[in-house]
Amino acid sequence: MRIEEVAPPTALPDGLIRIRIDEPHDPVGLSVMVGGEEAEVLGASSTVITVKVPVTDGDEIEVTDKQTAQSAQGRLKLGRVVSSELHPVANPVVDASGNVFVTFSGTRGEKVAFGVFLVDQEGETQPFLADITNPTGLAIGPDDCLYVTSRHSGEVFRSTFDKQVEKYAEGLGLATGLAFDSQGNLFVGDRGGNIYRVERDGQVEVFCELEPSVSAFHIAVDRDDCLYVTGPTLATQDSLYRVSPDGSVETYFRGLGRPQGIGFDPSGRLQVAASFRGRKGLYTFVDGMPQLTVAGPMLVGFVYSRDGGHLFCVDNSSLYRVDLNGSEP
Repeated sequence: MRIEEVAPPTALPDGLIRIRIDEPHDPVGLSVMVGGEEAEVLGASSTVITVKVPVTDGDEIEVTDKQTAQSAQGRLKLGRVVSSELHPVANPVVDASGNVFVTFSGTRGEKVAFGVFLVDQEGETQPFLADITNPTGLAIGPDDCLYVTSRHSGEVFRSTFDKQVEKYAEGLGLATGLAFDSQGNLFVGDRGGNIYRVERDGQVEVFCELEPSVSAFHIAVDRDDCLYVTGPTLATQDSLYRVSPDGSVETYFRGLGRPQGIGFDPSGRLQVAASFRGRKGLYTFVDGMPQLTVAGPMLVGFVYSRDGGHLFCVDNSSLYRVDLNGSEP
């Protein structure tokens, strides 16, 4: 018996992976260990097993046929929790030193002691910013400052990395996601349906209108200054929008379940944290279709380190790190 494929080859705890073996076996007798921990088998045919990845420190996979004692080994690139007891609702960001910034956003109107935390390269979590109610979107601007939206006050705040905070823009509705274009203009999503453009001189205008979101808009900008926007609704299948630099809106893809954090991988491919056809995680668009890249829980965001060596993902309570520099599984 031999493992032919693990799909996807990268996962977080609670992610669903499919393991394909090279010859038929009685599915009733198949068991799977991941990192020395037994994985829950959710479905099996004679050659394909679907399992939930357990919490473990190991990345070895072993499939065993208990009836014949045959076994096969493989590997999985496994992400691990580096910080918990957080409340992210969008993408984290990474600074030039490799520090990750992530929110504790809280419920509507909830005032918490610290709304933004810093997680250093050793995994130590430190309070970073206080006094921003419901911090939601994060971005690092062309001035190398941290920008934070408050969906409570409809404002954007700018902070230096020595914690000097000032108000940058206001009157932005339920301000959620944000991103900069190549000209330094800031785009902010009001989950009520507007995408605002804040120009470098502070002038604010409605850039385009979309279907309102029940939670947040998430925004990414490509090399041509086109915006890509997600915003979960009450529908079972949501849209991913592309907005041209002149504000024209088109539906880039429809069919994702609760699409949230959006961005690009180091090679420039569009990625979205979402569910698709019953599988959750981080999806990469290839030839216009989403392909599951990282199996995981219901993610709300992700970001790559600036050298491309690490991928950081967040669900609604934890920050995960995937080491991309290791050997391929």
